[in-house]
Amino acid sequence: MAGIGFELRRVLNGDRILSIAKVYGYSALLSSGPWVISIVAILFVGFVNIATMEQGSGSAVQFQIVITYAIALASSMIITGFIQLPFTRYVADEIYAGREDELLPAYYGTLLVIWIVGFIFILPFMLFVFPDKDSFFIIGVSSTFQILSGVWVSNILAASLKYYRAVLLAYGLSYGLIVLLSYYFGDSLEKLIVIFFIGNALLLIVMMTLITKTYESGRLISLRFFNTSDFYWSLGFAGLFYNLGVWVDKFIFWYHPLTGYAVIGKLHASVVYDLPIFIAYLSILPGMAIFFYRLEADFAEKYELFFDAIRDGGTLEMIERYRNDMTEVVRHALREVIMIQGIMNVILFILAPSIFDTLHIPQLYLGLFHVLTVGAQLQLGFMSVMALLYYLDRRKVAMWLSILFFLLNGILTFVSIYLGPSMFGYGYAVSLLIVFAISLLIIKRELWELDYETFMLH
Repeated sequence: MAGIGFELRRVLNGDRILSIAKVYGYSALLSSGPWVISIVAILFVGFVNIATMEQGSGSAVQFQIVITYAIALASSMIITGFIQLPFTRYVADEIYAGREDELLPAYYGTLLVIWIVGFIFILPFMLFVFPDKDSFFIIGVSSTFQILSGVWVSNILAASLKYYRAVLLAYGLSYGLIVLLSYYFGDSLEKLIVIFFIGNALLLIVMMTLITKTYESGRLISLRFFNTSDFYWSLGFAGLFYNLGVWVDKFIFWYHPLTGYAVIGKLHASVVYDLPIFIAYLSILPGMAIFFYRLEADFAEKYELFFDAIRDGGTLEMIERYRNDMTEVVRHALREVIMIQGIMNVILFILAPSIFDTLHIPQLYLGLFHVLTVGAQLQLGFMSVMALLYYLDRRKVAMWLSILFFLLNGILTFVSIYLGPSMFGYGYAVSLLIVFAISLLIIKRELWELDYETFMLH
């Protein structure tokens, strides 16, 4: 996120109350990107459902499920899940080396690869999942998947641009357009999918324009990023297994005979699990905003001072002081995140009965929602520590933690279903409790031994 910490600190220098609101607003959207925006897109279908009630609400429900799967596949499967972190690291390395003219060709080369691979994957998959649907529907869903994959990759570069306000405005306009068009024209499943495609295509075009404007180059496409000898394989597997871990519990609930049901084609959903988990995810937005700001503004500054002192021959006392400053920033950030999310959880628990009534969710699922909300808070903590590990270049450690999260979430979710409805959600929450606790021990050790490893192992 080159330069974004400086921009956020500059915004904070303005009027105190307004600047704090702006900084954390920017941080929330920049850190969440298409992830939370997509969840909002899933939830807004409830309002579309109300608007299209006369034409029948089944189309809106089917649309919700189709888009959920498109988001899950675009963000989590091998295509973008594997490439996202290595491409982020490649971008950071090229900027550090002063080769910014390599970024635009690499970006277009990456888009080309994910779209070719995506086409090979998604078309047969759509034909298998929707054997009774016509070609217009198949093309519409496949194109939406491709656009979402492009948005995910583009967000890596777009969120760090000096035009980040324009990026955030583009998100607001594109998804606002989706809501507006859905309200007036979304009276069928096919129309809703076309509208969602148009909104995300507009978003992608804006981001591509801003990226092209920022990183000029004499070449259009370069595949040097995919050079196997330089490729960050551990980062690829870390991103892949983390995203699989995020979605594995949902897929288990969708397709387990005790909790899932068929909605459209071979796609399943879970009336028990879906809305509670997505609402729980939205609850961690304040914590994500706080940690993003602390990471990109405070931790990044101390991190740079630490390594500048090492490169410039600083004294041992100076190096240890900067290392201690980094450790203190981490402690403060995690403590602040846990405190804010704790307050947010209490508010949510109080308001949950009213929220469930509004969304027509049975009060029976309140206990599940409480467990999932705590699990989402633990996921935020785990994400935060993983971000720190990436900053410190502990790629293999992050990879093994991601694999552990995927395995634990999958196994414990199966166990929780067989233990009965009172245990639903505990597989997700307990798996994150375990990996978060382990990750805290690891980051504590890594920060303590940072100066030793920097001098002795490199």
